[in-house]
Amino acid sequence: MENDPAPIADSPWFWLYLFAMCALAGGLVMAPKYGARQATLEKQYQARQRAEQIRQGETPQGEISSADNTLIDLRPIYLVLLVLVSVGWARLWWTRWGAKSRQSSASPGASSEGTST
Repeated sequence: MENDPAPIADSPWFWLYLFAMCALAGGLVMAPKYGARQATLEKQYQARQRAEQIRQGETPQGEISSADNTLIDLRPIYLVLLVLVSVGWARLWWTRWGAKSRQSSASPGASSEGTST
């Protein structure tokens, strides 16, 4: 009787892959709203900075943030999540399906070994 494989939900690599993929998808769905909100916050900050520069008699410099061009963006978070998704999927595949292919390729060679005189 062949051993039944453990359920896929028992693998921590499955959960890493699943949660990282959901976080990545959620981040991509919320990105437009985040961009608009972040641009508003940065404009408020830049307005305070410019008001202080004008009060001190300096000429304000720099460009104003927009939804597409913010000082703080989500790219580093996306990169970390992408790495986690890749590692989770690779390890899940390696431990679940890669092990079966390694065992099946090693089985024929094992039966002909060890009988030489």
